[in-house]
Amino acid sequence: MRNRFIVSILLLGSLLGFSGCERCSGKLAPEAERAINRGKYSMETAGKLSDPTAGEQVSPVADPVGTERAGAVGTEEEEHSEAATETEPVDVRLALPARLSHVPEQILHRKAYVASFNTETLMPNWVAWKLTAEAVGGHVKRELFTFHEDLDVAPRYRVIPSDYSRSGYDRGHMCPAGDNKWSSQAMEESFLMTNICPQLHSLNAGDWNNLEMQCRNWARQYGEIYIVCGPIVSKTTKKKIGRQRRITVPTGFFKVILCMKGTPKAIGFVFKNEGGRRSKSEYMNTVDDVERITGMDFFPALPDSTERRVEAEANLKAW
Repeated sequence: MRNRFIVSILLLGSLLGFSGCERCSGKLAPEAERAINRGKYSMETAGKLSDPTAGEQVSPVADPVGTERAGAVGTEEEEHSEAATETEPVDVRLALPARLSHVPEQILHRKAYVASFNTETLMPNWVAWKLTAEAVGGHVKRELFTFHEDLDVAPRYRVIPSDYSRSGYDRGHMCPAGDNKWSSQAMEESFLMTNICPQLHSLNAGDWNNLEMQCRNWARQYGEIYIVCGPIVSKTTKKKIGRQRRITVPTGFFKVILCMKGTPKAIGFVFKNEGGRRSKSEYMNTVDDVERITGMDFFPALPDSTERRVEAEANLKAW
């Protein structure tokens, strides 16, 4: 326990540069702001973005219910129709963080997840989804899909796959392809560049991947879990990559997980954007800790008493 605490403090200090996060002042969002922000993810407001330089509004994204995305897979859909259960978009509302006011965000609704895209960093602020035991059991093959730009983002903010070429960083999925084998459309949308962050390969293929696999095991165990993850950008973060667009390289990454089966519980994890072989307990933090690091308010749809309790605890043994 002492070692885990020390590692968590070191991670926090390194990620924030001991000077506070670029996204926040280190304080939790006020309760009043929480209440105001709840329930604002309707399709009517989805995708609207105030451009700080031009003052214009980006048009809302199309409602994915009953429509096909441009460039969506066709023949693969037919080939895997028996393996993939094509249902309505997953209800991820319980996973959605409160709306952000201190950074740009464009809300993008997908079949399996919702993303908050940042037009300054050209990465998602966060990506949220519900992972179920049924979804984990899908058989759609990721090898049939490739990374592609997101046409729901204004052209000047669109990252293309070649922006990552020879950068030294992987195109790191936030909502992983491995969670989307249940649907060809969901798998295709997981390769949108608005779901991607620059991630060192040693992390992407190492401890980050290990946590993704653990989440699938928890989904099998509990039937369903809610996940939010994204990059961490500190005041000292200056590195960028990209040919056509300049993408911020994160200092680290966060992931918070909620389980509602039985007694509700939640847990958080914080990673530096570097390799390493550590146990999950060394990355573990309370959700409250992750909120302080990111300036975000997670799981605001929970009753206040439940939210306060689950976000103050972090116990891997309970999982």
